[in-house]
Amino acid sequence: MTETFKPKIVFVDDEVEVLLALQRIFRREYEITTFDNPSEAIEFLSKNQVHLVVSDMKMPHISGAKVLASAKEYQPNCKRILLSGYSDMQSTIEAINQGGIHAYITKPWDNELIKEVVADAVKTVILEAENDQLSQQLQQKNKDLEELVTTLDQKVLDQTQSIRLSLQRLAAAASRQRKLLHQIIEMISLIAAAQRGSHYKDDVRIAKQCKLLGLKLQLDKNTLTYIYLAASLHELGKIALPEDLLNKIESEMTQEELQILHQQALKGAEIIDVIPSLHEVSDILRYQYERYAGKGFPDKKKGDEIPIGARILAVVRDYHKYISGQLTGTKFNTCNALQALKSQANRIYDKNIVNTFTEMLKDIPEGSDAQFCLTTDMLKPGMMIAQDVKYANGNTFLTKGNMVTAALIERMEHYELEHDFVFLVFIFMPKVEDDSLEEKAI
Repeated sequence: MTETFKPKIVFVDDEVEVLLALQRIFRREYEITTFDNPSEAIEFLSKNQVHLVVSDMKMPHISGAKVLASAKEYQPNCKRILLSGYSDMQSTIEAINQGGIHAYITKPWDNELIKEVVADAVKTVILEAENDQLSQQLQQKNKDLEELVTTLDQKVLDQTQSIRLSLQRLAAAASRQRKLLHQIIEMISLIAAAQRGSHYKDDVRIAKQCKLLGLKLQLDKNTLTYIYLAASLHELGKIALPEDLLNKIESEMTQEELQILHQQALKGAEIIDVIPSLHEVSDILRYQYERYAGKGFPDKKKGDEIPIGARILAVVRDYHKYISGQLTGTKFNTCNALQALKSQANRIYDKNIVNTFTEMLKDIPEGSDAQFCLTTDMLKPGMMIAQDVKYANGNTFLTKGNMVTAALIERMEHYELEHDFVFLVFIFMPKVEDDSLEEKAI
């Protein structure tokens, strides 16, 4: 790349004011072409190479999904971003399926966020082009090695090192692709949470604990990833539920209403099934209401027939429902919630998973609410550490008796992100009449 190189971006929107605003944001760093007519944009894309296409979803005559699908047909290597002023899940699914979108941005956008998303997309296109070139170079270098292997001279060693570096770069590119997948899942989860009127952070908290429980059960890295993604989306299908069921206490539901509630698992799995590489994730969603002893929903699977991710999700999901009051209308404390899970072990839940989850929280004293077990996102400045907090390698990060500060929380969040790790923090809270703290317990 030279200093004068500017990546090429096409913006498509039937509102001229929107196009002018986008041009103002990106004109310094990119070569911008705008269209308020989708047909003209498609014609342009059939003849000109670009790095990125950003299209509005709702336009007269031709939708953004059609524009992005055409861009995918003419230029499969460019990235595609959907821009929309409304959260229409069906349209989003259509755009993912037809146009293979890289990201989804809602109107009105945040300037810094849209800059970040666009920059990430353009960098990915350039990196993929470099990876193609590297792959060709790698093939040539392998051929050279076959010719030189009999001599075992220094040139062979140099070429081997070059291949190793190339493979490292390819591995880095694969890591970026996994990150993009997580971003798409997060996008869908945010939209679904907004539509069902709940908090995205609740889904993240459950996902973190499912992953932590999977680590305790010594599951492999791929399985842990699928469990985390599924737990992040475990209530995705609720976007299809009647509004009167969304906030109803489950113990007060009729059998017919419970059946409708459980149907959300199938709807969520159906949505995720549009992404073929996420089959394991959709299976976890589909079977999250199966019972360990059988007679569950939808296929009456039992025991190990139920995916391990679905069994883990059932325990963590219902634990949170007990402490939030969603199951019975009464908010259970930590110990009572665990006892409720144990009472249904080997009937509804996998006993081994219930016991491992309890072991994960074993230092909470029976019959006492003096300690609360929290994940990093639940910490607040002023809380007191009840037990030493450990790094992933077992070394002590924070000792018992220290006070939580905003700086400490930021350090812990940064460490979790860098090391793909989840802290489990025990907080000491003195007895108070206000029950609000109890509501925050895991």
